[in-house]
Amino acid sequence: MILVDTTIWIEFFKSNPVFVNEMESLLENKNVITIEPVFAELLYGSRSDNERNMILSYWKVLPKIKFIEGSFIESADFANKMNYHNVGIGLIDSILSKAVTDNKHHIWTLDKKILNILDDKLLYKSH
Repeated sequence: MILVDTTIWIEFFKSNPVFVNEMESLLENKNVITIEPVFAELLYGSRSDNERNMILSYWKVLPKIKFIEGSFIESADFANKMNYHNVGIGLIDSILSKAVTDNKHHIWTLDKKILNILDDKLLYKSH
């Protein structure tokens, strides 16, 4: 499964042709998984009811990585041990990094900081 980061969703929602076909293919083949912080960021940045409704429509149907009690604490501890704060990785990106590492998913992102910290085996390369 591919965890699609906020950066890719934004390009998809802007109908950037570089991302639309690939994303549509992943969605049609049910290869996309999501996580609440990504959609929280998207929703936070929405500027209209139409944007909000579109974001929520995807949130409702996509499979999700579930959080259990203590997940954020574990992510913060993981990030601290990996020294993420010294390379500018925030808590949300730490949560995403831990989620793909623990669940053996790939992440599709444009975030240079995430691209620099994760093993290439965890990074999704668009075709």
